[in-house]
Amino acid sequence: MFSRVMLALDLSELTSRMLDVFYSVCLDPGTEVYLLHVVRKSENFAQTTPYYKKTYSRLKGLAQDIRNAGYDNVEILWVSNQDVLDGIQKSVDQYDINLLIMASHGKGVWASTFRGSSTFNVVRAIDIPTLVVKGDYKCDDYLRRILLPTDFSRKSLIALNFIRNLRENVGEVIFVHVIEGVRGDEELRESKEMAEDMLQELCNEMQDFGIQSRYVIADGGAASKEVCKLAEEENCSLVITGKTGAGPIKGLLMGSTAQNILLNANRTLWVMPDEESDE
Repeated sequence: MFSRVMLALDLSELTSRMLDVFYSVCLDPGTEVYLLHVVRKSENFAQTTPYYKKTYSRLKGLAQDIRNAGYDNVEILWVSNQDVLDGIQKSVDQYDINLLIMASHGKGVWASTFRGSSTFNVVRAIDIPTLVVKGDYKCDDYLRRILLPTDFSRKSLIALNFIRNLRENVGEVIFVHVIEGVRGDEELRESKEMAEDMLQELCNEMQDFGIQSRYVIADGGAASKEVCKLAEEENCSLVITGKTGAGPIKGLLMGSTAQNILLNANRTLWVMPDEESDE
């Protein structure tokens, strides 16, 4: 499904987990794999520098590991750019990438807002599916149990097409709908009944494709907190969410659910673009 995949690597402790995520999602050995490293300091870019010799050697080792796993088309991209976001964006465009994998190192909402986060900025700016490896959770199969939050909007269900295409490898999908801001028991009951009908339809659709699924309805807390909590309680391997178009300050003040999930979830996230891919 994804023919050209880029791993944006800073060679942190999460690198091996990024490879595990890649192997879980991209099963076609014909996949073109690009290992991107953005060098922020121009003095480190030349091949004669100690930085290049040490870092490029690690990249070559990773490339060989991927080839040993059966992927023949692996290329290392050594890019100089003081702005990591710009370096990733230009590389994604140049190589027509249709899936990006990167890591997040746990900056919370305040650090991300006021000190900057390359991961957060990339997810906001790049309009292709992006896998963000987060937290301490590690497994061999990241399609084992997928948590899919939905408010039943089109944007929240874009991921269904990707899940259907991966149906032979998806273990289970858990739909979650969070009811917020209801006034009284009667309104809560009506909201739950309506949500149950729509969630059951989604489960029936998954069943038609041979995918095991179930749903959870939560109420009482903020949607992002409920989603993050449920991902832990259900031992989910992956959380799928839409992207937020809000900037960091506006998104913080407006309470963007997608943004808060991105910043605070402890599980690997699959952030979907606002429009469906042509793939």
